[in-house]
Amino acid sequence: MGASGRRASRPKASTRILRPPATTALWALVALTGCNSKPLADFAPPAVDDSDDPGRRIPHGIQAPADQPEFDRVLCPDVNTAQEALSGAEKFFEAGELAASFACADVASELAPQAVEAHHLRAATLAALGRLTDAQVAFSMALALDPDDPETLAAVSDFYINVVGARSRDQLTLGLEYARRGSERAATRRRADRQLRARLLLLEAEAMNDLGSADLALARILEALALVPEWIEAEHERGVSLFNLVRFDEARAAFTKVLERAPEDAFAHYHLGLIAEHTGDSASAQKHLAKAHELAPTEIGLELAIGADEFRAEVDAAIAELGDEERELLEQTKLELVALPTLEDLTAVKPPFAPTITGLYRGLPVGVDSVAADGAEPRPTDSLSKVGDAIPERAVVLFRKNLARHARSRAELDAQIRKTLRHEIGHARGLDEQELRRLGLD
Repeated sequence: MGASGRRASRPKASTRILRPPATTALWALVALTGCNSKPLADFAPPAVDDSDDPGRRIPHGIQAPADQPEFDRVLCPDVNTAQEALSGAEKFFEAGELAASFACADVASELAPQAVEAHHLRAATLAALGRLTDAQVAFSMALALDPDDPETLAAVSDFYINVVGARSRDQLTLGLEYARRGSERAATRRRADRQLRARLLLLEAEAMNDLGSADLALARILEALALVPEWIEAEHERGVSLFNLVRFDEARAAFTKVLERAPEDAFAHYHLGLIAEHTGDSASAQKHLAKAHELAPTEIGLELAIGADEFRAEVDAAIAELGDEERELLEQTKLELVALPTLEDLTAVKPPFAPTITGLYRGLPVGVDSVAADGAEPRPTDSLSKVGDAIPERAVVLFRKNLARHARSRAELDAQIRKTLRHEIGHARGLDEQELRRLGLD
């Protein structure tokens, strides 16, 4: 797949399979009262008793209100203990008063510098305020104090998978490792916490989907749903996995189920639109994609209008800019410009390529005349060297609609065409995904 990053066929971040962003999804909750860390009373003067509210949960990653005042200009109301400061921080967070929440969490971390809960809440508030670098440091402090606390591991995993802006492969991999460790720790707790375990499994699945392992992601999602049946967020991610695995009928059923409970879920509409497009139902595709854009215009753009002839002209311009070696390689392959990938191409490898791939290379690298002696299946990349017993004709394939849908401007589309083209020519040269990533062509 051309110049892509996500899923084995994984599109780059700009062409990712979307899920509700953490900045608006309140399901990502941080259960501070269940932390394995020492209570604040161990680090501070006698604290107020908050046993009448044992189930406080702190939303992580909510979007800061537009009128939120400068956080460093707001003071925490008078408190006498770290516990009072933490209780105030939680109250303000739940009320959406993020600046006041940060002020109180900051006081709590000063009064009880060894308390994981204080640093945890301080980090969550900073993340909600969009202070991502500061949040990263605060989360690191919480982990330094207790690297095995599953609630903190879940929050940090969520931060790297769903909150940070770049969502690079390294960040997703880091988030996945935190989720895995949290899952292991949560599973060995004396007091089983099914919701926490399910949340960590969902985080694992999200990262796996983003990293191109939809088959592994689906297994994690099924575990999560076994722990918390009918969990709508897990059902949504199950749909993402099924879509990536080109199991369109099952994915359609999953997203339809999501819309029954959350009819304004823009990302369920988006996936249903893509499924309809791939299955030939253009009217349904247009309806769902338009609704998705209406509900989430910032996250889901409309497909840029570019016809087949205009697309061909832009590709020709990109070819003219190639170096001599790249043009020579391209001349030894067939160039195909098509609207969308076929089911045959998508399902030619296991697990399948994602339906949103922007490009594909078919055939053996130029200069290679036979597959490996062991007959191994092709690796899950966007290079297709073998279909059954047949070796396909060498071809660089670019998918016009997938490229056009995820670009926000003509300049961005033109740049993506060039990067995708060079990515697939890299496969013709014999380079794999890791080598292309090192060249900046992922």
